[in-house]
Amino acid sequence: MTKEIHKCECEICRTQSDPEVMQQHQQMNLLLIRLNEPQRRWYVGSLSQHPGQPTDGELSQITGLDEKTIRRGRRELDMEWAGFTAERQRQVGGGRPCAEKKTPNSK
Repeated sequence: MTKEIHKCECEICRTQSDPEVMQQHQQMNLLLIRLNEPQRRWYVGSLSQHPGQPTDGELSQITGLDEKTIRRGRRELDMEWAGFTAERQRQVGGGRPCAEKKTPNSK
């Protein structure tokens, strides 16, 4: 399955008023499709920490990530990845519970 690049929804990209900014937004979104879920949060969360960078709302328009996700990425960066392992993408216990318990003796 191929991921589609998010099309920036900011005012600059909609009106095509600044080609340099448009290219920067496209490159950000190109990078994001190559990252996994936590890496996307952390990348955009780190962008939101720099002075003069877009706000969380603007980054949400640019990247398609929810503002809550961006804040979560920033919080996780502030915690210095405490409790995160390189082997797992999601935390233990995440996801939907099994609908049916499978036992070795059941037929």
